Amino acid sequence: MQSIVTIGDCIIDEIRFETEEPRRFAGGAGLNLAAGVAKLGLPSTLVTRMGQDRDGYYLLRYARERAVSIINTPSVDPTGLATSTRQNGEPSYAFGPAMFRRRILFDASVNAALAEASVVAVNSFPFDNAAQAAALAAAFQRAPGIRIVDPNPRPRLVPDIAAYRRGFEALLPTASLVKLSDEDVQVLYDADWRTIAPHLFELGAETLLFSHGAEGARLVDRSGLAVHVPVVELPSPIVDTMGAGDATLASVIASLARNGRPQSASKWQACLSEAMAVAAATCRQAGAELVLP
Repeated sequence: MQSIVTIGDCIIDEIRFETEEPRRFAGGAGLNLAAGVAKLGLPSTLVTRMGQDRDGYYLLRYARERAVSIINTPSVDPTGLATSTRQNGEPSYAFGPAMFRRRILFDASVNAALAEASVVAVNSFPFDNAAQAAALAAAFQRAPGIRIVDPNPRPRLVPDIAAYRRGFEALLPTASLVKLSDEDVQVLYDADWRTIAPHLFELGAETLLFSHGAEGARLVDRSGLAVHVPVVELPSPIVDTMGAGDATLASVIASLARNGRPQSASKWQACLSEAMAVAAATCRQAGAELVLP
Protein backbone atom coordinates (compact mmCIF):
# COMPACT_ATOMS: atom_id res chain seq x y z
CA MET A 1 0.00 0.00 0.00
CA GLN A 2 1.31 3.46 -0.93
CA SER A 3 2.07 5.63 2.12
CA ILE A 4 1.89 9.43 2.28
CA VAL A 5 3.81 11.69 4.66
CA THR A 6 2.72 15.31 5.11
CA ILE A 7 4.86 17.94 6.84
CA GLY A 8 2.93 20.91 8.19
CA ASP A 9 0.77 22.57 10.83
CA CYS A 10 -1.70 20.84 13.14
CA ILE A 11 -3.57 23.58 15.01
CA ILE A 12 -6.91 24.82 16.24
CA ASP A 13 -8.93 26.90 13.78
CA GLU A 14 -11.30 29.26 15.55
CA ILE A 15 -13.81 30.50 12.99
CA ARG A 16 -15.83 33.64 13.58
CA PHE A 17 -18.84 34.01 11.33
CA GLU A 18 -20.60 37.32 10.86
CA THR A 19 -23.78 36.40 12.74
CA GLU A 20 -22.82 33.36 14.84
CA GLU A 21 -20.80 32.41 17.90
CA PRO A 22 -17.20 31.35 17.21
CA ARG A 23 -16.63 27.70 16.33
CA ARG A 24 -13.45 25.69 16.95
CA PHE A 25 -12.22 23.05 14.52
CA ALA A 26 -9.17 20.83 14.19
CA GLY A 27 -7.16 22.45 11.43
CA GLY A 28 -3.88 23.55 9.95
CA ALA A 29 -2.83 22.99 6.36
CA GLY A 30 -0.81 19.91 7.29
CA LEU A 31 -3.62 18.22 9.20
CA ASN A 32 -6.18 19.12 6.54
CA LEU A 33 -4.04 17.51 3.86
CA ALA A 34 -3.11 14.43 5.90
CA ALA A 35 -6.73 13.80 6.94
CA GLY A 36 -7.89 14.30 3.37
CA VAL A 37 -5.39 11.73 2.09
CA ALA A 38 -6.55 9.26 4.75
CA LYS A 39 -10.21 9.84 3.84
CA LEU A 40 -9.29 9.02 0.24
CA GLY A 41 -8.10 5.62 1.45
CA LEU A 42 -4.31 5.91 1.74
CA PRO A 43 -2.06 5.38 4.80
CA SER A 44 -1.29 8.88 6.05
CA THR A 45 1.30 10.26 8.47
CA LEU A 46 1.63 13.87 9.61
CA VAL A 47 4.94 15.31 10.80
CA THR A 48 4.04 18.34 12.90
CA ARG A 49 4.40 20.12 16.22
CA MET A 50 1.67 20.61 18.79
CA GLY A 51 1.59 21.34 22.51
CA GLN A 52 1.16 18.96 25.44
CA ASP A 53 -2.10 20.66 26.35
CA ARG A 54 -5.84 20.19 26.06
CA ASP A 55 -5.90 21.34 22.44
CA GLY A 56 -2.99 19.06 21.58
CA TYR A 57 -4.72 16.00 23.05
CA TYR A 58 -7.89 16.92 21.18
CA LEU A 59 -5.93 17.07 17.91
CA LEU A 60 -4.27 13.72 18.60
CA ARG A 61 -7.69 12.13 19.14
CA TYR A 62 -9.06 13.82 16.01
CA ALA A 63 -6.15 12.48 13.95
CA ARG A 64 -6.47 8.98 15.40
CA GLU A 65 -10.18 8.87 14.62
CA ARG A 66 -9.34 9.71 10.98
CA ALA A 67 -6.56 7.12 10.70
CA VAL A 68 -3.76 9.72 10.57
CA SER A 69 -0.53 8.76 12.34
CA ILE A 70 1.16 11.69 14.08
CA ILE A 71 4.89 12.32 14.54
CA ASN A 72 4.85 15.18 17.06
CA THR A 73 8.31 16.75 17.08
CA PRO A 74 9.53 18.27 20.38
CA SER A 75 8.06 21.58 21.58
CA VAL A 76 7.60 23.58 24.77
CA ASP A 77 4.98 25.84 23.18
CA PRO A 78 1.22 25.45 23.45
CA THR A 79 -0.76 24.23 20.47
CA GLY A 80 -1.05 26.79 17.70
CA LEU A 81 -4.24 28.80 17.20
CA ALA A 82 -5.47 30.51 14.04
CA THR A 83 -8.49 32.77 14.22
CA SER A 84 -10.31 33.45 10.97
CA THR A 85 -13.19 35.81 10.38
CA ARG A 86 -15.58 34.86 7.58
CA GLN A 87 -17.20 37.27 5.17
CA ASN A 88 -19.09 35.69 2.26
CA GLY A 89 -17.28 32.43 2.99
CA GLU A 90 -13.78 33.92 2.58
CA PRO A 91 -11.39 33.82 5.58
CA SER A 92 -9.25 36.58 7.09
CA TYR A 93 -6.62 35.23 9.50
CA ALA A 94 -4.94 36.13 12.80
CA PHE A 95 -2.46 33.86 14.61
CA GLY A 96 -1.52 33.08 18.20
CA PRO A 97 2.09 33.57 19.43
CA ALA A 98 3.03 29.87 19.15
CA MET A 99 2.41 29.98 15.40
CA PHE A 100 5.30 32.40 14.95
CA ARG A 101 7.68 29.91 16.63
CA ARG A 102 6.64 26.84 14.64
CA ARG A 103 9.53 24.47 14.00
CA ILE A 104 10.03 20.87 12.86
CA LEU A 105 12.90 18.72 14.17
CA PHE A 106 14.05 16.36 11.42
CA ASP A 107 15.19 13.60 13.74
CA ALA A 108 15.60 9.86 13.13
CA SER A 109 11.86 9.12 13.36
CA VAL A 110 11.00 11.79 10.80
CA ASN A 111 13.76 10.75 8.40
CA ALA A 112 12.69 7.10 8.66
CA ALA A 113 9.11 8.03 7.77
CA LEU A 114 10.26 10.07 4.77
CA ALA A 115 12.47 7.23 3.54
CA GLU A 116 9.50 4.83 3.44
CA ALA A 117 6.96 7.20 1.89
CA SER A 118 5.79 6.96 -1.70
CA VAL A 119 4.77 10.65 -1.53
CA VAL A 120 6.12 13.39 0.76
CA ALA A 121 4.23 16.70 0.80
CA VAL A 122 5.03 19.88 2.69
CA ASN A 123 2.02 22.16 3.13
CA SER A 124 2.88 25.48 4.78
CA PHE A 125 6.22 25.64 6.59
CA PRO A 126 8.46 28.28 8.25
CA PHE A 127 10.40 28.84 5.02
CA ASP A 128 11.48 32.27 6.31
CA ASN A 129 13.64 30.51 8.93
CA ALA A 130 16.89 29.74 7.08
CA ALA A 131 17.85 26.83 9.34
CA GLN A 132 14.41 25.23 8.98
CA ALA A 133 14.42 25.71 5.21
CA ALA A 134 17.88 24.10 4.94
CA ALA A 135 16.83 21.15 7.13
CA LEU A 136 13.72 20.60 4.99
CA ALA A 137 15.74 20.78 1.75
CA ALA A 138 18.18 18.17 3.09
CA ALA A 139 15.33 15.90 4.17
CA PHE A 140 13.67 16.26 0.75
CA GLN A 141 16.88 15.23 -1.00
CA ARG A 142 16.91 12.00 1.03
CA ALA A 143 13.25 11.17 0.33
CA PRO A 144 13.03 8.70 -2.57
CA GLY A 145 9.34 9.15 -3.42
CA ILE A 146 7.30 11.85 -5.14
CA ARG A 147 7.99 15.22 -3.48
CA ILE A 148 5.31 17.91 -3.39
CA VAL A 149 5.54 21.50 -2.14
CA ASP A 150 2.67 23.84 -1.28
CA PRO A 151 4.20 27.02 0.23
CA ASN A 152 0.79 28.27 1.44
CA PRO A 153 2.09 31.61 2.78
CA ARG A 154 -0.07 33.54 5.24
CA PRO A 155 0.96 37.22 5.09
CA ARG A 156 0.11 37.90 8.75
CA LEU A 157 2.21 34.90 9.79
CA VAL A 158 5.27 35.76 7.68
CA PRO A 159 7.14 38.91 8.73
CA ASP A 160 9.76 38.52 5.97
CA ILE A 161 8.21 37.51 2.63
CA ALA A 162 11.55 37.76 0.81
CA ALA A 163 13.11 35.22 3.20
CA TYR A 164 10.05 32.98 2.86
CA ARG A 165 10.38 33.12 -0.92
CA ARG A 166 14.08 32.21 -0.77
CA GLY A 167 13.40 29.22 1.47
CA PHE A 168 10.58 28.02 -0.80
CA GLU A 169 12.65 28.43 -3.96
CA ALA A 170 15.55 26.43 -2.46
CA LEU A 171 13.23 23.41 -2.47
CA LEU A 172 12.26 23.63 -6.14
CA PRO A 173 15.14 21.59 -7.65
CA THR A 174 14.05 18.56 -5.59
CA ALA A 175 10.28 19.01 -6.02
CA SER A 176 8.23 16.76 -8.31
CA LEU A 177 5.19 19.05 -8.15
CA VAL A 178 4.60 22.55 -6.77
CA LYS A 179 1.08 23.73 -5.92
CA LEU A 180 0.29 27.44 -5.74
CA SER A 181 -2.97 29.35 -5.43
CA ASP A 182 -3.42 32.69 -7.17
CA GLU A 183 -3.19 34.28 -3.70
CA ASP A 184 0.13 32.49 -3.04
CA VAL A 185 1.58 33.82 -6.30
CA GLN A 186 0.43 37.33 -5.46
CA VAL A 187 1.88 37.21 -1.94
CA LEU A 188 5.22 35.73 -2.96
CA TYR A 189 5.79 37.46 -6.30
CA ASP A 190 3.21 40.22 -6.79
CA ALA A 191 2.51 38.62 -10.18
CA ASP A 192 0.20 36.14 -11.89
CA TRP A 193 0.77 32.51 -12.85
CA ARG A 194 1.72 33.30 -16.46
CA THR A 195 4.52 35.57 -15.34
CA ILE A 196 5.86 33.35 -12.60
CA ALA A 197 5.72 29.89 -14.23
CA PRO A 198 8.85 30.41 -16.43
CA HIS A 199 10.75 31.73 -13.40
CA LEU A 200 9.87 28.66 -11.33
CA PHE A 201 10.88 26.33 -14.16
CA GLU A 202 14.24 28.11 -14.38
CA LEU A 203 14.75 27.46 -10.66
CA GLY A 204 14.21 23.73 -11.17
CA ALA A 205 10.48 23.11 -10.71
CA GLU A 206 9.23 20.18 -12.78
CA THR A 207 5.43 20.53 -12.66
CA LEU A 208 3.24 23.39 -11.43
CA LEU A 209 -0.35 23.10 -10.21
CA PHE A 210 -2.18 26.43 -9.94
CA SER A 211 -5.51 26.73 -8.15
CA HIS A 212 -7.57 29.67 -9.43
CA GLY A 213 -10.50 29.66 -6.98
CA ALA A 214 -13.71 30.16 -8.94
CA GLU A 215 -11.74 29.75 -12.18
CA GLY A 216 -10.77 26.14 -11.49
CA ALA A 217 -7.27 24.65 -11.62
CA ARG A 218 -4.43 24.50 -14.11
CA LEU A 219 -1.40 22.25 -14.53
CA VAL A 220 1.68 23.17 -16.57
CA ASP A 221 5.05 21.48 -16.83
CA ARG A 222 8.43 22.35 -18.26
CA SER A 223 7.79 20.30 -21.42
CA GLY A 224 4.97 22.68 -22.41
CA LEU A 225 2.04 20.50 -21.35
CA ALA A 226 -0.86 22.63 -20.12
CA VAL A 227 -4.27 21.52 -18.77
CA HIS A 228 -7.07 23.65 -17.34
CA VAL A 229 -10.26 22.39 -15.68
CA PRO A 230 -13.18 24.50 -14.41
CA VAL A 231 -14.79 24.31 -11.00
CA VAL A 232 -17.58 21.80 -10.48
CA GLU A 233 -20.97 23.42 -10.03
CA LEU A 234 -23.27 21.92 -7.39
CA PRO A 235 -26.87 22.85 -6.53
CA SER A 236 -26.12 23.53 -2.85
CA PRO A 237 -24.56 26.89 -1.87
CA ILE A 238 -20.92 27.44 -0.97
CA VAL A 239 -20.58 27.60 2.82
CA ASP A 240 -16.83 27.93 3.37
CA THR A 241 -13.86 27.98 0.98
CA MET A 242 -11.32 27.12 3.68
CA GLY A 243 -9.83 23.73 2.85
CA ALA A 244 -10.65 23.77 -0.87
CA GLY A 245 -6.99 24.01 -1.84
CA ASP A 246 -5.98 21.26 0.60
CA ALA A 247 -8.80 19.04 -0.71
CA THR A 248 -7.62 19.64 -4.27
CA LEU A 249 -4.07 18.69 -3.39
CA ALA A 250 -5.14 15.63 -1.38
CA SER A 251 -7.07 14.32 -4.38
CA VAL A 252 -4.09 14.90 -6.70
CA ILE A 253 -1.75 13.15 -4.24
CA ALA A 254 -4.06 10.14 -4.01
CA SER A 255 -4.15 9.91 -7.79
CA LEU A 256 -0.34 10.15 -8.09
CA ALA A 257 0.18 7.56 -5.37
CA ARG A 258 -2.18 5.06 -6.99
CA ASN A 259 -1.51 5.66 -10.67
CA GLY A 260 1.86 7.38 -10.93
CA ARG A 261 2.48 10.62 -12.77
CA PRO A 262 0.01 11.11 -15.66
CA GLN A 263 1.78 10.87 -18.99
CA SER A 264 -0.73 12.74 -21.14
CA ALA A 265 -2.93 15.81 -21.08
CA SER A 266 -6.07 13.66 -21.01
CA LYS A 267 -4.91 11.80 -17.89
CA TRP A 268 -4.02 15.04 -16.14
CA GLN A 269 -7.47 16.33 -17.15
CA ALA A 270 -9.10 13.35 -15.44
CA CYS A 271 -6.92 13.79 -12.35
CA LEU A 272 -7.75 17.49 -11.98
CA SER A 273 -11.45 17.02 -12.75
CA GLU A 274 -11.70 14.56 -9.88
CA ALA A 275 -9.87 17.01 -7.62
CA MET A 276 -12.29 19.80 -8.54
CA ALA A 277 -15.23 17.58 -7.61
CA VAL A 278 -13.69 16.93 -4.19
CA ALA A 279 -12.98 20.64 -3.68
CA ALA A 280 -16.54 21.60 -4.63
CA ALA A 281 -18.02 19.16 -2.10
CA THR A 282 -15.62 20.42 0.60
CA CYS A 283 -16.78 24.01 0.06
CA ARG A 284 -20.36 23.00 0.92
CA GLN A 285 -19.65 22.57 4.64
CA ALA A 286 -18.04 24.68 7.37
CA GLY A 287 -14.46 23.91 8.29
CA ALA A 288 -11.66 22.49 6.20
CA GLU A 289 -12.24 18.73 6.43
CA LEU A 290 -12.33 17.04 3.03
CA VAL A 291 -15.78 15.97 1.84
CA LEU A 292 -16.21 13.23 -0.74
CA PRO A 293 -18.46 14.19 -3.69
